[in-house]
Amino acid sequence: MLTEKQIQALKPKDKDYVISDGRTSRGEGVLLIKVRPNGTKEFYFQRHIAGKKKLSKIGVWPAMKLTDARDKSREEKEVKLSPGTFQELLDGYVSKLETEGAASAGDVKWSFKHYVSDAFPALVKRPVSVIGPAEIRNIIARMIGNGVTTYCNRVRSQLHAAFQMGLEQEYNPRNYLETKVRFGLISNPVASVPVQADWEQPGDRALSPEELAYLWQVLPEQLSLVTSELIKFLIASGGQRPEQLLATERRQFLKDHLIIRNKKGRSAEGERSLHVVPYNKLMRQSLKAMDEINSTSTFPFEGKVTGSSLHTNSLSRAVTKLYGRHADKFNGPFTLRDIRRTCKTLMGVAKISKELKDRIQGHAFGDVSSKHYDRYDYFGEKQRGLQSWATWLQKNVITAELK
Repeated sequence: MLTEKQIQALKPKDKDYVISDGRTSRGEGVLLIKVRPNGTKEFYFQRHIAGKKKLSKIGVWPAMKLTDARDKSREEKEVKLSPGTFQELLDGYVSKLETEGAASAGDVKWSFKHYVSDAFPALVKRPVSVIGPAEIRNIIARMIGNGVTTYCNRVRSQLHAAFQMGLEQEYNPRNYLETKVRFGLISNPVASVPVQADWEQPGDRALSPEELAYLWQVLPEQLSLVTSELIKFLIASGGQRPEQLLATERRQFLKDHLIIRNKKGRSAEGERSLHVVPYNKLMRQSLKAMDEINSTSTFPFEGKVTGSSLHTNSLSRAVTKLYGRHADKFNGPFTLRDIRRTCKTLMGVAKISKELKDRIQGHAFGDVSSKHYDRYDYFGEKQRGLQSWATWLQKNVITAELK
């Protein structure tokens, strides 16, 4: 066992060297002091994980006394580490979403890479069992420091779901026997990090017909062709969910309709429900424009990466920047999410009933009759409704005179 005098007497050498505080039981780990060539003396806790030595820095002597280092070492011994890293947990959750065909898989993958892996490269290499609330707080705090508001709550939610998956994998007896990666989680550290509630107020912004007309008519001059046609398609289709539309492959765009796998709910049989959206003439025009760019791409609205769809975050930023360049033409700020609400509101102005608006936008009907007995597809009704919507847009938006 080391003493304070022995530590004080340790002399620097040409290279780093370590001295152990004494032997411990196999597998428990050991307290070390590392002496640097410049004379700095650092406390480390060493344990073996999957046959490899892993060092965790505890503190620097003499700012940290030997007794404090031993106390900290005992705390470290109580943490039963598994080899699964933070990055493996994030990758595992993304793979789960992709396997399930979740529309959010692309967004979650981008978020984890942009806000976690790229921002904290050393952190994601650590065993996930040592990731605590402080580390999650630091991830969200950096986002807030960079001016990210509402989306920091989205990332918090995504991280919470990833850790929850790790917990379920750890404690579900069937999964535990099948999985090769062990995370050693005993709690969800994200639960202690509060949601920024003041950034989660329900939205009520809907563009007026005049604002929508300006947005539609300014699009080709201000954004890329793909982004412009995508926004037009979202409007013409009655405000479909962007993340679901962008996750829909070209093979699901058929002759007179497209099929969206509605990830917002499951059918009575447990399957993801299918949302059928008939085309109107404006939707066809946008799809024709995309075919002229590339008629064989996996996704009609392809992004910069070949074989990948335009990303929802890119689309959202484009809409926000567009408003910023033309703020004087609108009655206030608006975002991508407000376009869906705008379509819902103005379809009412176009005399489309609330029930039909809900069906066009793919809302789930929660009454017993709709959930368990009504298997009618309402294709004709939605088709006529979207045709009426296109006629209204043509008159009040597309050919409207801008002031």
